[in-house]
Amino acid sequence: MNVLGFMASPRKGGNSDVLLDRFLEGARSQGAQAEKIYLYDCSIEYCQGCHLRCWSTPDCCSRWQDDMHMLHDKMIASDLLIFSSPVYMGTPPAKMIAFFERSIDQKRVNLETLTVESNTLRGKKAVVLQVNFFNDPAYQRLPLSVYERILAEIFGMTIIGSLGVEGVAEPGDIAGKKAALQEAYNLGAALCGSCDSR
Repeated sequence: MNVLGFMASPRKGGNSDVLLDRFLEGARSQGAQAEKIYLYDCSIEYCQGCHLRCWSTPDCCSRWQDDMHMLHDKMIASDLLIFSSPVYMGTPPAKMIAFFERSIDQKRVNLETLTVESNTLRGKKAVVLQVNFFNDPAYQRLPLSVYERILAEIFGMTIIGSLGVEGVAEPGDIAGKKAALQEAYNLGAALCGSCDSR
């Protein structure tokens, strides 16, 4: 099973990163091949809203020559996609949103009927991991709904798990959340032990 984790915080070794690492450790314990990508290390230009062109042609975005083609190839080759991020202003970070916006070219749409004719990401399994400054899990509901809207409704993925950890304000705070880190490990192990990658 191929697992691909996207880390959407600019802080390497921070709380989101540690949480993702624990999930991937659990996945590897079940024999999964796991890779982590730091989105802030990737060159991702902003979508210019010319989706009518990329929706109606078999080509990916032709405006930008950045890392998105490589990232899409990795997504397509993976069985399980993990998205890990802090909560910024009630939403996922801007880098993650830019990444999702640039993934719209993975769909082909008939512009006359507005029906989706193909979608390379449909049916992909996904997991959402979040960390939150406040001591209230309610602050993670809005960003989780954003993920649900983008992943499930727009791209047709199936979200098979999510985990939010509240009360992590400073770098390293998550080390004190031992139960949450164990839960992340267990989630990775359980999902990768039960998922059929065929």
